[in-house]
Amino acid sequence: MKITLIASDESSAPLYRVRLLARVLSRRFDVEVLGFHFRPDALDPLAPRDFSYRGIAARPWPAFWQDARKLAQAITGDLIYAMKPRPTSYGLALALRAARGLPVVVDVDDWEPYMVAPYSRHALKNAVYGLPRLHEPNNYWATWTMDKLVGAADAITTVSTHFQRRYGGVLAPQYVDTARFDPEAYDREALRAEHGLTDFKVAVFAGIAQPNKGVGEIREALSRMGDRHPWRLAIVGPITPYAKALADEDERVLLFGTQPPEKTPAFLRMADVVALPQRQEPASMGQMPMKLYEAMAMACPVVSTAVSDIPSLLAGCGVVVPPRDLDALSRAIAGLLDDPKRSQALGEAARRRIRERYSYEAGAATLGCLFGALDARHRARKGRSPC
Repeated sequence: MKITLIASDESSAPLYRVRLLARVLSRRFDVEVLGFHFRPDALDPLAPRDFSYRGIAARPWPAFWQDARKLAQAITGDLIYAMKPRPTSYGLALALRAARGLPVVVDVDDWEPYMVAPYSRHALKNAVYGLPRLHEPNNYWATWTMDKLVGAADAITTVSTHFQRRYGGVLAPQYVDTARFDPEAYDREALRAEHGLTDFKVAVFAGIAQPNKGVGEIREALSRMGDRHPWRLAIVGPITPYAKALADEDERVLLFGTQPPEKTPAFLRMADVVALPQRQEPASMGQMPMKLYEAMAMACPVVSTAVSDIPSLLAGCGVVVPPRDLDALSRAIAGLLDDPKRSQALGEAARRRIRERYSYEAGAATLGCLFGALDARHRARKGRSPC
């Protein structure tokens, strides 16, 4: 069986999830990845470029109709896996099911109507604000429609139990290549010396530094330790205006910028603590940051917040605090920095959990069962042998 993954916009950061699922599925099936790119002259540096896919330039309506036909003609899979319930992925997949009878699976890792139009909880207000963008294929109304049609898929995968309760389907969390994310493969002290961090306690934040990610709260929590531990906060991700403002205000905040995916393990290996204090907001409801799983795979002591499935993920192998509770965050970070043995024990437990439940092998077993059963049902309906 060959599976076609359709990325809603392969020029952007969500391509990380596409790459992850493609690599997991390729352990059991033939896989091809296709997707549109709406910004061929400005590809997002966060989007990974280290795997095979075909990108097709896309234009606004009405020209998008021709671009969609071009992508559809390039699809050779027996089954379609739509990345996100958006018109440019799931909408096209449903059209191909109607035309060719191909089974469709959709993956949900965000609440897409909010991601397209994060103005308020009121759909009418969002729609009005979105009127100037109706020419875009992934406009608010079209994305809202796709969200309502998630249940029409032959199968659904979700990144968290929040979305599983909302849409149904099979839980497919983030998975990690534990062979690549292996702390034993990196010389921690040499890496810290290379970046001038030998004499400091290092807190790492990996991702897009924005207020809703709690990065400013990490800095404040570290500052509350006073002179107890000389520290540095390493932000590994794009240098957003917010990140630059933090660094301008405090020389202890270090900006490493966007790094190639292959360098992520090395930066995590330098950490004394990895802090990802997500806030409880509409944009983060149901989200599960991939960097959290990667930090665990690197045996990092992790502090995060009680958002989505994070409490169950970190139970017994990390520290969870309430969102926006600066006192609790400060105590949690200080507690780990004060107790290296406890930090090491939590990090080792975190890596064991990733290897047991969230490795590529674990993902291949879960998705292999889902897609294998779906293919068997499809072939039975068509009267074809599965061999």
